[in-house]
Amino acid sequence: MNKKRRLLVKIIFAMLCLAAVTIIATWDIRSRGMEETDFMYARFGKNRISVFETDGQYYLFLPSFLTEEDIILSSEAKKHDIRILKSENISSVFITTRSRNLDSVLADKDYKESGKIVVYDSQGHKDTSTGLEFLKGRGNYSWNNWDKKPFKIKLQKNTSVLGLGNGKDYAFIANASDATLIRNAICRDIEKDVEIPFAGEGRFIDLYINGDYMGNYYLCPSIEVGKDRVNITNIDIEQDKVISKINDDALSPYETPTLKGWNIPDGVTDITGGYLVEREFMDRYRLEYGELKNGFITNGNEHFIVVSPQYCSKNEINYISSFFEEAEAEILTGEGLGTRIDIDSFAKRYLVEEVVKNYDGGVSSAYYYKDSDLVDGKLYAGPGWDFDMSLGNYLDWMEYDEEDATGITRLYLAEHSSIYYKELAQNQEFSSRVRSYYWGKVQPYMEYLLDEGIDAYEKELSASAAMDSIRWNQMYQEHGYSTADHKEYENLKSFIRERTDFLNEEWAR
Repeated sequence: MNKKRRLLVKIIFAMLCLAAVTIIATWDIRSRGMEETDFMYARFGKNRISVFETDGQYYLFLPSFLTEEDIILSSEAKKHDIRILKSENISSVFITTRSRNLDSVLADKDYKESGKIVVYDSQGHKDTSTGLEFLKGRGNYSWNNWDKKPFKIKLQKNTSVLGLGNGKDYAFIANASDATLIRNAICRDIEKDVEIPFAGEGRFIDLYINGDYMGNYYLCPSIEVGKDRVNITNIDIEQDKVISKINDDALSPYETPTLKGWNIPDGVTDITGGYLVEREFMDRYRLEYGELKNGFITNGNEHFIVVSPQYCSKNEINYISSFFEEAEAEILTGEGLGTRIDIDSFAKRYLVEEVVKNYDGGVSSAYYYKDSDLVDGKLYAGPGWDFDMSLGNYLDWMEYDEEDATGITRLYLAEHSSIYYKELAQNQEFSSRVRSYYWGKVQPYMEYLLDEGIDAYEKELSASAAMDSIRWNQMYQEHGYSTADHKEYENLKSFIRERTDFLNEEWAR
């Protein structure tokens, strides 16, 4: 009997110890902000993919190149019923931040954190493995209004990620407002077809950060000066030699009521180029004025940010702002059109924005560039950027919300539109070039989209879109759609069909 009592005491003591350990462990987990799913993950090689929990269901989202046989589940994950989904056809990006935590980045769009990045193609071949100078948030409306956030990265060295051309800066476009996920890709395809100078490509990828599946993203190079980007004279190469010798505290802005530059020596003897400039609407320009390094306002009240060079000297900012004044006068009067601006690039830029009825067309993220007079010397309309609010996809508060697929916008329907294209669209030579490029390049591509292009996109992304729709299910439900819904692709087709029929008649040959 004594032996049985001693055995019972030992069993009770062991159970109490186990309970105590469990309580302590649970308290420790909560105190560190950790959840049960932090111990639920799968490993392949040195990488980890965390289990995602929603509505009491556990999910594991695998990239295209993995199968269940390729992964090892953690001991905690083995205790649960986990639904495993697998992507197909597209590449995957794994980012690990220095802190192995994304909280600080998500809390502040401008917070930067270093780390490393590994990129695999759809077959599992390692495409890129390098350090990150930083990962940070990007975007404005898309950052502030969607749970699925867009990001920007800067690599430690120039790298051609997934064949997108050498550079350090890349963007992850979330496409959170586009149920099809493909509008940005379609519009970039049109840019390539119509041969807009330095038009960029992109790649659909599955994004993982610190082991967490973030969803389907569109990876593309940022718009910057570089051999494989906007290939113009890079003033910064010489200018950096001057800037590096100046203490940051000694840098002082050079400002007038209409422009902002810096009181620094000229870094180059030829200040005529190149310049990369972004058009921004007035309210955002004013809001971000304190943060922007270079900018100017024209007589037509057009607001521009100089992206490159990074710091404009007094002479440089005066030069480029004066050049824009001359180009603006040429656009608004039509006199000597083509002397300072490259008509073809402006016609192509307008054509793409008009065909897809882009809400941001001529409003924001509209890029222009001017090379040195020794190279060319004209002002070019450069590649586009934001296309998620196009092709019939508009938010309730946008002026386009009640618009159908008909109508010519002249990029002047939105509240903060540029005055340039409204005037250019009335010029006979400009309009003639727009029509010519439409029938020669764009119209055939629109027919291709209707015949097979959209179907091909839907097939390519179906597995990844299904994972994305579960990962961001709550957000999508709030907005009344899902990224894996066939009817959304059919709605897009309907808009393109109606838009193409309208333009065929409007711009009849």
